[in-house]
Amino acid sequence: MILIDTSAWIEFLRPRGIPVVKERVAAYLSADDGAFTCPIRFELLSGAKDSEIADVEAVLSLCRHIPFDAECWTTAARIERDLRRHGISVPRDDVFVATVALRTKTTVVCRDSHFDLIRDKGGLPLVLEQFS
Repeated sequence: MILIDTSAWIEFLRPRGIPVVKERVAAYLSADDGAFTCPIRFELLSGAKDSEIADVEAVLSLCRHIPFDAECWTTAARIERDLRRHGISVPRDDVFVATVALRTKTTVVCRDSHFDLIRDKGGLPLVLEQFS
């Protein structure tokens, strides 16, 4: 199972998205390995045009949904506090995605350097497949 971050989904859904990202996400979907969590769905739907909603829902329907439950909220709050203690400030949605990945020991596929900060400066064992 691979947690596909919003940043990778955006490239996948763009007609002229980065080919290597499009290919990698397509491979995960073909292998039935793709996953998302509520914060990713929220980001995709809130940023989509009305004409894009059906496409977003269609690709997400091909993936496993990892719930963001009450325990995730508590863990995310602790992670964000720890990051701030290290002088790191990242978007909260990235903290949510990292929380789910850490909890499920899932690799995050992304194009977002905030995950590098969470892993490297925050000292968290986050596994990434990062595309620049």
